[in-house]
Amino acid sequence: MSCEYCHKETDEKYMIDSKGNQFCSEHCLEEYVEEGEYSFDLHPYEETYLLIRSSYILLLESWERSLQQVTDDLEDAVDELLEEIDGLIEDHADFIFSEGDDGPYAWEIYQYTIKLRELQKRIFAWRPQRTTYYWISGSDHYGNLDAKEEQKYEKICADLYLNGYEEFLTFLIDQHQHPYHWGVNYIFERRDMAEEALKILLPFCSKHCVEVSLMEAHKCEAHCGDILESDADTYVNGWFYCYSCKESDDHGVFTLQELKMELEYYDNHEEERQVVIHEREDWCAPFKRKIKRTCRALNYATPLWAD
Repeated sequence: MSCEYCHKETDEKYMIDSKGNQFCSEHCLEEYVEEGEYSFDLHPYEETYLLIRSSYILLLESWERSLQQVTDDLEDAVDELLEEIDGLIEDHADFIFSEGDDGPYAWEIYQYTIKLRELQKRIFAWRPQRTTYYWISGSDHYGNLDAKEEQKYEKICADLYLNGYEEFLTFLIDQHQHPYHWGVNYIFERRDMAEEALKILLPFCSKHCVEVSLMEAHKCEAHCGDILESDADTYVNGWFYCYSCKESDDHGVFTLQELKMELEYYDNHEEERQVVIHEREDWCAPFKRKIKRTCRALNYATPLWAD
């Protein structure tokens, strides 16, 4: 389609007037009205049309950028965005039922509900461009070291200090210590810095029989902030999780068989269903999100108790 005023080809940000004429921008519509001295009576659906159009364009332009800025629990952030779009679509249910048969604005409103559904599919399929970290690893232990490792670590630190690396040691501990692994475990955002640090550490670690390696790593995309090697078997439905978050069963999707079992169970157990509906237990909210996520993935109708 081309703009009624400037005749340029229109894109997804086009506008229409009450007669259905298409314009590439608000500016062209305003110029068209002014130069032609047209006057249009306020249409009852015009405000609704303008609102859903602006909501769609805002989502179209901002959704990926907003998700890339999320630092914790990306999968949940996607779920929340999809639910926001669900609400926007449901607000225009009358236009969906009538398939927009009440004039140009009604038709466009109906079309925007379809566009929003298509946008949902894109968002649901989206996966982030993950930051790659560089992990100097000298221990597999989470948290505090055992007594033997603690002694080795203290000797390494002492040797570094005595050989003039006090500032380097302080820099590692203050700025690059792994959030969950203590001892010789440091995280860098640049490979060259990690390689330089490893070059310094290697002779001191070897002296005390501590094996160190440099590996690429990613941050867990749940809320815990753990960082682990990128080739670990910790992907759930395309999202990257630490072992703890993966095993929590809050993430990913059910299989078709599992979904059918869950739906049948809660359809037949009123008391348990009420617990989920009113989220009386901590597990209820993530469970409902997983049900809705699975229904989206398998094109299943979401049960009312999961809304």
